[in-house]
Amino acid sequence: MTTYGLRPTRLHTPGARLLHGKGVESAVGAGTAEDWTDLDSDVDLRTYCAFKGWKHQGRIRVGFHWFDDREIADWDRAPYWQGSDPGAPSWSLPPTESDIALCLAHADPRVRTAALGLEESGALPPSVLPLVLIRCADTDERVRTLARTVFDRMLTGAGADALRRLAPLAALVGMRRRYGTWAREAVLGRLEGLPDEALGQLLSAKDRESRIAGLYAGAAYGRLDMSQAWSIADGDPDDGVRVHAVRIAIRLPYEAGRQAVVDDTRARVLARLHTDPSYEVRRRTFAAAVEAGLLRAQELADLAVGHRDRRIRWHSCAAALAGPDGDTVLDRLLRSREMRVRSAAIDRLRDAELVPHLTDPSAAIRAAVCRRLRVAGDDPSARYRALCADSTAVGPAAVSGLAEQGTPDDAALLYPLTRHPQAAVRARALSALRVLGALPDEALPPFADDPNPGVRATAITALRKSPQLLGPLTHHRHTDVRARATSLLARAEAERARGSAAGGRTRHTQSRLRPLLHMPRSVELP
Repeated sequence: MTTYGLRPTRLHTPGARLLHGKGVESAVGAGTAEDWTDLDSDVDLRTYCAFKGWKHQGRIRVGFHWFDDREIADWDRAPYWQGSDPGAPSWSLPPTESDIALCLAHADPRVRTAALGLEESGALPPSVLPLVLIRCADTDERVRTLARTVFDRMLTGAGADALRRLAPLAALVGMRRRYGTWAREAVLGRLEGLPDEALGQLLSAKDRESRIAGLYAGAAYGRLDMSQAWSIADGDPDDGVRVHAVRIAIRLPYEAGRQAVVDDTRARVLARLHTDPSYEVRRRTFAAAVEAGLLRAQELADLAVGHRDRRIRWHSCAAALAGPDGDTVLDRLLRSREMRVRSAAIDRLRDAELVPHLTDPSAAIRAAVCRRLRVAGDDPSARYRALCADSTAVGPAAVSGLAEQGTPDDAALLYPLTRHPQAAVRARALSALRVLGALPDEALPPFADDPNPGVRATAITALRKSPQLLGPLTHHRHTDVRARATSLLARAEAERARGSAAGGRTRHTQSRLRPLLHMPRSVELP
């Protein structure tokens, strides 16, 4: 029978090469750590249906091949098992290397256990040792326990070269949650550290998981310094790898115990929070810095006030106030333009310190301050009246705050403010009088002559439901008044047309249903 060698090609996955009788060396290619994990994942994925019983219950099958299998497969060595129970495969006689490698990565834990059991008879070849190492972190307890016993026996008498070849894979498997630590220590513990060549292989790998594993293993065994970590954090194309590099760079100075290095790390992290193009990197970098306690209260307050990302501003404010020095930065937080930051800082103030914040630009904050003052026995309405009575000290927020109290008698204090020298106060006074119902529509057109465009816009917008008063303003001397009046008239006309159309459809429907509503009950409907 003529056979042809399989060359590396995208048409053949690692598991497919094993199924066609090729050896483990051919399936894993270069034999890097990610090659072994790719082989394990490929076989597990392709045999999942066999494990679940959907198709091909008695046979390990890897993928579907549109090419001619008879011309490329080494059938003399290719596994083909036809058993009644997928958990108890019929081995080739004797079991081939391809058989054993496929079974070690099979989705069915019973098949993996059967493959590991071959070690007792000496049928487990040394070439599958990396797969046994992967099984040491298996999620199935029986497979994991047996694999660790088999791995210890297979490593008996193994030289340092064999352990160095396994070191990158051990570091990669060690990243698996709950069960990976044993596999990493089984190899790197015997080597008393991570070899430099293994670290270089991991950090230069194509897949992100290997680079992340190299970062953590290098840091754990003292093979990764600050310059390397920051170099990866600055230059790696993957956002996730950069975040992990920053986390390690934050952790290393504390392990070294040098304050100068900690200060340098803090400066680098603050710069990265403002300059990194990825929002996810900025957010996770901030979380790592706060978790490590790297940022001080003043720096957190600066971020809460001046950072461009609002979520980082919120989290910075929360972190600053949660720290022991939170009260020292309240003044800084109270000057923030972010309403949520100011509100969090105001919540930390004592009742006696709340009065100045009655004039906060945010209506929500003003309402919260009023509630607290009332609970404390104070009268916010009287304070607002005192502010609005003093024309030299009144501000726009005080005018709005007085209207929010909802007392119609306060309109007498607001009328003089419609002629206040400050345009913002005049505009707020108009709005406040409208809220209190003390300024009819007919009194608004004269304010279209106000010298300030904001006041004019407030007055014209308040007339949006009075088209008869907007009509004359379409010929006003101010261009912005004419434009706004014309726009509001057009909008009112469109709403009237939609209402007429909806009313017509309703009347038409009612006219069709009226005969049915008055139909005698003895009449049957068609």
